[in-house]
This record gives sequence, structure tokens and C-alpha cells, in this order.
Amino acid sequence: MKKLTAPIKAGYSFAESGLFSVELLMRLYMLKFYTDVVGLSPSLAGAAAAIAVIWDAVTDPAMGMISDRTQFKSGKRRPYILAGGILLCLFVIAMFNPPSLSSETGKFLYLMISYLTLNTGVTILSVPHAALAGELTYDRNVRTGVFAWRLFSGNIGLLLGTLLPGFMLARYAEKSTAYSYAAFGIALLVITSALISWLSTRGFDKPASDSSAQKKFQFFSETKSVITNPGFRWLLPAYMVSYIGVSINSTLALYYYEYRLKLSTDETNLILGIFIVVWSISLLFWLWISKKYGKKWPAFLGVALLGLMTIFAYPAFPAGSLAGPLAAAIAGGILVGSILLLDSLVADIVDWDELITGDHREGLYFGFWKMGIKMSRAVALALSGYMLSLAGFIPNTPPDDATAHNIALLFGPGVGSFFIAGALIFIFFPLTDKKHAEIQKKLSEKKSET
Repeated sequence: MKKLTAPIKAGYSFAESGLFSVELLMRLYMLKFYTDVVGLSPSLAGAAAAIAVIWDAVTDPAMGMISDRTQFKSGKRRPYILAGGILLCLFVIAMFNPPSLSSETGKFLYLMISYLTLNTGVTILSVPHAALAGELTYDRNVRTGVFAWRLFSGNIGLLLGTLLPGFMLARYAEKSTAYSYAAFGIALLVITSALISWLSTRGFDKPASDSSAQKKFQFFSETKSVITNPGFRWLLPAYMVSYIGVSINSTLALYYYEYRLKLSTDETNLILGIFIVVWSISLLFWLWISKKYGKKWPAFLGVALLGLMTIFAYPAFPAGSLAGPLAAAIAGGILVGSILLLDSLVADIVDWDELITGDHREGLYFGFWKMGIKMSRAVALALSGYMLSLAGFIPNTPPDDATAHNIALLFGPGVGSFFIAGALIFIFFPLTDKKHAEIQKKLSEKKSET
């Protein structure tokens, strides 16, 4: 295998920029676009998006199984990276350029179908791409570094997914035009980043072995083996619960900053931009601390402290406050970097599974991981739309003080409670660094024997 150099790590990870920019575009702007510009009710917009995401989430494990068995000459993962990038590029544009529709039913169906197709493109691109990360190297510290590169590249996408729509909204008075141009810009990033990732990983991806390719698709038995894995059965729900909090936070952020704090678009972009920059820099800290203290307890503390800060800080900020939210963005950016450790643990669990089953099923596990993320996002979208309605929010109508206060409670304790719950579940995660080192030693011995 070729040497895994820094440029190759950077090139591989660049696809995450496109994926993250789309994800943040959806989380931050999709609901607001369809309620305020298209005119769809919040509850129907949330329901349409949730239906599309749930359907699409089921395809993630299937995509993992397919890529585990693929025998293209160029590899079992890379061909899907390019194909998924093309499909995703097209439907990012479609999402924010809907036809003129007068009925609620038409708007609901357009959102559901276009979002479903967009997420299918995400699946085809993201699952094989994520699985490839664990196959670039089997050194546990180098592997964590690869995941750090992925998150760093992803944060570039988050920054663009945050700032580009904000820039367009500030530049163009017509919101539909602003969202349309932003979507075209994000689509260009998607196809460019997928192409660079595809080119950079040439020589690192191999076709599936004949035994893997000929293995029958046994969805239910393979699903059972994944969800009963001693480590994955705790890691996945802990991450899913925490990610519901992340998704609700992103979905409600613009509502909170505009309607509760009454900040301008430029001030909101400043807060979000600082958060993402600090998050990116914090990855170096979490990479260092994982080498020194392992992954489990630093990850637990990071998520738990993030929950406590969110619960108590955001409801306390008064209207017009900028210094407080900026400080919270810096603290939150540092703490949310602990997600790196949770993400990198999936590849460690694949090693454990290989020791138990004798099969290397990176695609299957990352398929379930991506499915968990999408299911969490679906729950968050449905909850966000429903909670906004309960809070008294009416599209295109300035909220009264009671509604603004309710939005602050949703953004604070409503989000933070999910982080706390996720951290508590993660306490039971059994795979320590010492145990993983023993697993890798046994796998090396097995490979030497064969």
C-alpha cells in the first residue's frame, strides 16, 4: 500500500467539506426557507423532512453492505464517492429552486421527494467514503488523525455552509434569489470535493475479496450482529441522542439569534463563524488528549460539559447581547470537538467485530453509523417544527416576548438535555484503549498465521 502522507489525508478528507456544507445548509436554512419563503407550515415542513430522512436512513446499512461486496477494478469504495457527488450536486440545487406551488400538499410533496433524493446522494457518497477512512491505515493513532482531518475538512464545509447563505441573504433583498445562489455555490463545492477525494485515494482502495463479494445479503442477521456488538450497542445510541441535540441546535439557531437576541445577519454570522473556527482548532487539542488519556473519558467530559453550558447559558442572554453568545460560541467550539473521539471509535469497533466474526465489515458499521445520524436528524427536524409551533411561532410574524422566551428555552435546556443524556449512555461503553490494543495485537497474530 502507498504511504499515507498528509496531502493524501487532506485530499481524502476534502469530500467532507461538501457533505458538511450540505448538512449545515439543510439544518440551518432548509426549515426557514420552506416556512418563510415557500410558505409551508412549520409542522408540515418538519414532517416532510423527517419522512425523507427516515426513509433514506434505512438505505445507509444497505449501501455499506453493497460497498463491502463491490469488485470494481478501481476499488469497492471510490466509485461511489464520485457517483454520489454528482447526484448530491444536482439535488442541492433542486431543493432551493422549487417550482411555484400554491397548495400546501404540493409544497409538502416537493420538499419530501427532493429531500429524499438529496439524502440518497449523501448516502451513496458518505457511507463508502467513511468506510474508506478505517482502511487507509490500521495504526490507531494515525487512524484518529485521519478522522481529525475529516472533521477539519468538514468544518471548512460548515463554515461555507454557514457564511455563504448568510452573505447571499445580506446581499440580495429577494430571499429566494439569495437561497438559490447559495445552493449553486454549495453544489459546486460538493462536486469539486468529491472529485478531489476520488483522485487522492487512488491506490488505497481495493476490490472486495471473492469470499466477501459472494456472501449473500442477509440484512436481518447482519443487522443483529451489529447492534449486539458489545461496544456498538452503547456507542450508537449515545451518539444518536447527542446528535439530536446538535441538529436541534442548528435548526433553531437562526430563530434564536434573530427572534430572541434580535441580532443582525452579520452578528449571527460572526458568532457561527467563530464557533466553527474554534471547533476546527480544538481538534488538535482532542487529538493530543486522546493520545495521552485515551478516548472514552475525555469524550464523556466534553459532551457532558457541552450539555451543562447549553442548558444554563443560552436562556440567560438578554436581547441585544453579543459578548455572551460569542463567549458561548468559543466554549462550545472547544467542547464539541470531542465528537472526533466518538467518530473515530467506530473504526476501533470494526476491529473488535473482525476478531469476533472473522469478517472486515467497515462499510456495514459506517452504514449503521450514518443511519443513526440521519435518524437523529429526522427526529430533530420533526421535534423542531413541532416545538416551534408549540412555542407560538408563526412564519413571517414577529414573535412576542413569550414566544421569544420559549425559543430560548428550546435552544438552551431543550438542546442541552440531549447532550447530558448522550453522555450518560456513553458511560457504559466498554472498549478501553488497553482492550483495543489487545484486539489489534490478536488480529495481527491471526494475519501473520494466514
